[in-house]
Amino acid sequence: MRHYELVFVLKPTLSEEEIKTRVQAIKDLIQQNQGEIYNEENWGRRNLAYPINKFNSGYYFLINFKTGNNNLPATLEYNLRINEDVIRFLNMKLKTPKATAKGE
Repeated sequence: MRHYELVFVLKPTLSEEEIKTRVQAIKDLIQQNQGEIYNEENWGRRNLAYPINKFNSGYYFLINFKTGNNNLPATLEYNLRINEDVIRFLNMKLKTPKATAKGE
């Protein structure tokens, strides 16, 4: 199993319902491709270090997941890249997973 950390930023113009829908779609994509999410965090709306696509802020999210599917990171990155509501993302492979509150 490989462990990954995904951080992505959604547009600040989205409504609460749209944000929940986009995040759930990303989580569903991970789970449908044999990924197991073991940590997720909503960091809320934050200012960006520099304007991106004329936006000065965005909604930040963190998802930690593990998978044995080697194609999942590429599939996930492709879907995030074509999603117009995602203004930035970073998917990193972790050498050693962070310990979670659940004791994993």
